[in-house]
Amino acid sequence: MTGPYLMEDPREAARLQAKVDAPRWVRTHLPHVMSPRATVLDVGAGPGHVATAVLRRWPTAMVVAVDTSAGRLAAGVREGGTATPWRCCADACRLPFPTGSFDVVYSRLLLQYVERRGAAVAEMARVTRRGGAVVLFDLDGQLVWHDPVPAELGALLARVAPALRAAGFDPHAGRALYRLARAAGLRELAVRVAPYHLIAGRVAPVERAHWALKLDIARPFLAHALGSPAAADRAVAVFLEFLEAEDTLSYSVAFTVTGRRP
Repeated sequence: MTGPYLMEDPREAARLQAKVDAPRWVRTHLPHVMSPRATVLDVGAGPGHVATAVLRRWPTAMVVAVDTSAGRLAAGVREGGTATPWRCCADACRLPFPTGSFDVVYSRLLLQYVERRGAAVAEMARVTRRGGAVVLFDLDGQLVWHDPVPAELGALLARVAPALRAAGFDPHAGRALYRLARAAGLRELAVRVAPYHLIAGRVAPVERAHWALKLDIARPFLAHALGSPAAADRAVAVFLEFLEAEDTLSYSVAFTVTGRRP
């Protein structure tokens, strides 16, 4: 099992759709592995916004969006219009498809939340046909890399980080993708690293709103990790104050690893 999603909340589907330019991600990461009639699997698809962008770019492809939450999948149906991928509620570590079912399998920002990452990548490789492609995209440094780190923020991060690890979250999942791809038997591996988020100086209002919603959704987890709802409220306030400071630097990078099933 992949385990419970830390950000489980009715607002999460809308947050995921709002924070990413899905057509841009598809243009950047998939054209070199796609063909017009490819069979495609999006693992950890959320509301299926990226899968929908794939289908809009390649209307003759067959696209399946998989997520553990039927609610998140359903939330994206009304956004799809005529380009609507098939949706399937399933665990990334137990994909309900025969071996060699898909030409292209990808995951985007999934593995950081999956405790059994190796099992998930092995499943993605299994359901990919021989010669097909697996594309893994995940972050390194999320919630970790900041400068300067005020004392109160540092103390909060020191308390929250072990709780995140215990819940299966890995802020450095990106750097593990190459190793996981090799262990799953993928070959012809290509690795790409690019900036993901960079806040230098006071955060822009739109990005602050995204962070505020993300932190609000995470309040139940923060309350559990820090011992009380009041402590969670203070943690959210401290982090938002940090993002609004003129000397703030906060950043992470994204790893993309593409491999072929031999």
